[in-house]
Amino acid sequence: MSKTIVLAGNQNCGKTTLFNCITGANQYVGNWPGVTLDRVSGYVASQDLKVVDLPGLYSLSPYSPEEIVSRRFLLEGKYDVIVNVVDATHLDRSLSLTCELLSFKRPMVLAINMMDLAAKEHLEIDLKALEKTLGVPVVAISAAANENIDALFAAIKQAQVSPAVVYDEVLQESINKIATALTAADSSLQAAANSKGESSNFIALSLLQHDKNYLALYQDKEALLSEVNKEVLSLEKHFGTDVESLIAQERYAFIDRTLKQVVTTGQGRYNSLSQRIDNIVTNRFLAIPIFAFIVYMVYYLAVSTIGTMGTDYANDVLFGEYATNAATALMTSINAPEWLSGLVIDGIIGGVGAVLGFVPQMIVLFILLSLLEQSGYMTRVAFVLDRIFRHFGLSGRCFIPMIVATGCGVPAVMATNSIDNINEKRITIITTTFMPCSAKLPILAMIAAAFFPESTLVAPAIYFLAIFAIAFTALVLKKDSAFNEEVSPFVMEMPNYTMPKLRNVLRSTYERCRAFVIKAGTVIFTTVVAIWFLSNFNFVDGGFGMVDVSDSMLAAFGSALAFIFIPLGFASWQASVAIITGLLAKENVVGTLAVLLGLGEVAEDDASLGAALHGEFTTSSAALAFLAFNLFSTPCIAALGAMKRQLQSKRLFIFAIVYMLAFSYSLSLIIYELGGLIMGQVAFGPGTVVAIALVLVGLYLVFRPERKNRVNLRIPAKQI
Repeated sequence: MSKTIVLAGNQNCGKTTLFNCITGANQYVGNWPGVTLDRVSGYVASQDLKVVDLPGLYSLSPYSPEEIVSRRFLLEGKYDVIVNVVDATHLDRSLSLTCELLSFKRPMVLAINMMDLAAKEHLEIDLKALEKTLGVPVVAISAAANENIDALFAAIKQAQVSPAVVYDEVLQESINKIATALTAADSSLQAAANSKGESSNFIALSLLQHDKNYLALYQDKEALLSEVNKEVLSLEKHFGTDVESLIAQERYAFIDRTLKQVVTTGQGRYNSLSQRIDNIVTNRFLAIPIFAFIVYMVYYLAVSTIGTMGTDYANDVLFGEYATNAATALMTSINAPEWLSGLVIDGIIGGVGAVLGFVPQMIVLFILLSLLEQSGYMTRVAFVLDRIFRHFGLSGRCFIPMIVATGCGVPAVMATNSIDNINEKRITIITTTFMPCSAKLPILAMIAAAFFPESTLVAPAIYFLAIFAIAFTALVLKKDSAFNEEVSPFVMEMPNYTMPKLRNVLRSTYERCRAFVIKAGTVIFTTVVAIWFLSNFNFVDGGFGMVDVSDSMLAAFGSALAFIFIPLGFASWQASVAIITGLLAKENVVGTLAVLLGLGEVAEDDASLGAALHGEFTTSSAALAFLAFNLFSTPCIAALGAMKRQLQSKRLFIFAIVYMLAFSYSLSLIIYELGGLIMGQVAFGPGTVVAIALVLVGLYLVFRPERKNRVNLRIPAKQI
């Protein structure tokens, strides 16, 4: 008979790694707290086990979204065994949650993870003594190294309800009395809380601690609440302290007694190494320069050196020669008509190939980002940026979705669930897609290679420009009462630095690149085929047939829209069409330009798309304006859908779209006019005056007084 087990534990204790290990799944793994934001299910066929991975949490008091998800499932979900995953190097902190889980009176197993790191800390844990104290099976594992997993499965079969007594007998007696009163409560309430005969102790503890959810649930049960108040008064009189403090004191007294019996400590070289590194990378004066240098090196390796070598080979040789020559030979051998040859060579290979050619750069970028994430450095960046973000009305927790956004905007928007401050969450949802994701990387690499081949600063500069755009937007929006709220305190665990596991790095890189390639094989393929067709056909001489690209249906459509982008320095219909298709999916920008600029017709000795761009953008400032508009305008349709779901407001969603389009257009105009003026590429004129006016408007929006009386945009806060 199939069993269901639930993985519960602190953030960053290795639950998701264990979930991947036993189920063969590819859930995202990172060395920072809050990687799992919602429960995830899997199956272990060899053991006939259903597995549920809950978000990490430190307490079952539902204050954060993760804690709400976890507590709700533990109370209402159908499962057989709780597998409490704990970090061997932080056993003192982990056992607090263990004590709460014991109160559910469910079969339980304690899985002590990261024993290899505990060995480096010279920590010795007496597993038998701990098992005797807690009254449940205890097994040491290493999920990252796939060690002792069979022992964990054996322990799950032996799981039992713990007979351990955590609290003082007087306090425990009060808990039992309230639990008894609970069983006499309304049967419908019992069903809603998943048979309180199993979780009555936990609910009794919650009522004693004045849990608002349960007080509201039982507000019409006078007899039960009367019993709770009676026991609260009795306990406070007996112990001379409030019940919440008493329960915490009793819990930690039990933990202290347990640790003295089961843990032997030594000289912790591993933890001290992390501290020595943190003294440098989180230093008040060195932290930001170090972060800037690391970002520079990441993009230098991915966009300017190693990644570029792979991209050049893919574009010039793999697609530019091998694929094109093979397709040409095939079309010739079957006497294919002109339109079919054009579709295959200029459309499919030229368009899709130009996009897929940037995959080597993505592979290098994602490998480097995964190394930083899994080593624990990105947690330090969130901590460092918290000091800066706080001045803009955000906290360091908002940086986590921004990290995720470097891969894809959709999970980045979903990652805002970890932000409990509703207005911080809203601002982060609106701005997090400003970060250059994998779909935007080809555009960035294309412009950098074509117009700044000798510079290694363009890509990292765009990264920091994205952070500036987020900070600017936060400052502007926080001036309005609809977004104005006290910045939430930023509390995040600083995990020890760890050596990234090759398997996790490769898995993370594979999943991110796989998503991009799949999109290239579906959305981009469909788009470039449509673009090729519309750019080669039109109604002529009373019929319908192939025409010169300048006389095509697409040329007519693009020409009608081109005037919109004249102030940004590019007025060709090709660039206009590329921007429009980019609003659907950013990957389309490169593919569209590849088709419209006739990449398949470029000479073999100059086969890169970048070379063809010099005829499209006459100045580098215009190319930068084109890049900025595509990077900071609305994200792809999928990300917009995620934004709409997360914002849960039609008005706020429309506002977000309008704001992103207005911001990207204004920024692009400023870059073209003022940047071009500084570089001597654009003469002073009316556009320059408009750009200066936009800069002044931006400064006014930043420094204007907060609006407290009049609110134009009223969006009700989400009730958590």
